[in-house]
Formats: sequence, structure tokens, C-alpha cells
Amino acid sequence: MKGNGHRIRVFAILQLMNILYSLDSVLLKVVSVRWEADGLFAFRTLLCLLTAVILLAVYAVLWQKILSQVDLTVAYMCKGMIVFWGMVWASLFFDERISPFNILGTMVIFGGVYLVTANE
Repeated sequence: MKGNGHRIRVFAILQLMNILYSLDSVLLKVVSVRWEADGLFAFRTLLCLLTAVILLAVYAVLWQKILSQVDLTVAYMCKGMIVFWGMVWASLFFDERISPFNILGTMVIFGGVYLVTANE
């Protein structure tokens, strides 16, 4: 069995991956706004789109690497944390309101992730 240090490191890497993946959604929302305002072939639109594709490529490589370190079930459970990061970015970048139900739902997800990963 691997030690706590290894588990914490893997969980931190999974969270960084979730941040990358959730930021990709933000970039794609920016791409859609830029596309509407400037057109598909405008420099800013293409730059945001290219950045989003690069983030997805980095995420895909990291996902393959992390699967050699952690069980697939645990990795997929940790993907549930993307909901939390999506709320953070929606609030910060798009001034969306976070309701008490959003917070409650996120806490349920945190609880599920903890229950699944606590024994790994």
C-alpha cells in the first residue's frame, strides 16, 4: 500500500488537472463570445481556441499518466470536483450567483469524493 504522501500528491495532481479542464470550459465560452463579436478567423478568437485545444491536449496526456498511479474509479470520482471549479470560475469570470443549493450540492460531491478516496 502506498503512503499518505503519495495519495496527497496524486490527489493534488488530479485537482490541478480538474482546474485545467474547467478552465478549458471558460476559454470555450470566451471563444463563443469572441466568435460572435469578431468572427471565427479573428486573431483573438483563434488564440483562445488554440489555447483551449492545447489545454485539452495537456489534460489528456496528464490523464493517461495519472491512471498509472490511481485506480480508474478514484480518478473518475475526483472528476466530480470539476463542478466546484466550474462554480468558482462562473462566479469570478462571469459574475454568476452561487446559490445555497449550489453549495450544498458541492458539499455532497466533496463528501462522495472523500468517501471513495479515503480508503485508497
